[in-house]
Amino acid sequence: MADIDTSAVIGNNTKMEDSTVVEGDAHIGDNCVLSNKVVIEKHAIVGNGVTMGEHCVIERKVNVGNDCVLGKHVVIEGGATVGNGAKIGDECVLEKDTKVPDGADIPMGTVLSAGKTFPDGTTLKAKYQNK
Repeated sequence: MADIDTSAVIGNNTKMEDSTVVEGDAHIGDNCVLSNKVVIEKHAIVGNGVTMGEHCVIERKVNVGNDCVLGKHVVIEGGATVGNGAKIGDECVLEKDTKVPDGADIPMGTVLSAGKTFPDGTTLKAKYQNK
């Protein structure tokens, strides 16, 4: 059974795996799908219609807009904002206080540096760089 804090708010028709953790005062919208081992930390907000792949971590005070798709092993650090309809590829890291605009498509393995707005401040993890 999923581990959901009693102060968390979960929307209608939201589905989550047994290994999902939702911490205090987190808000998850309607019609979301959270895969295995997803963690939503305190005070995070996840909009409606969001899909998260396995092993995603949404840290404190993150705001994920409506209709976003997050791949596997995505980490979004505290204070980051993801706009509506954004797509974030597998193994991406959005560092603290970053911003992703509406409709952005972030490729697999991208790291968005702290305080930056996509696409500025992005690098690819070494294993995804063309050699």
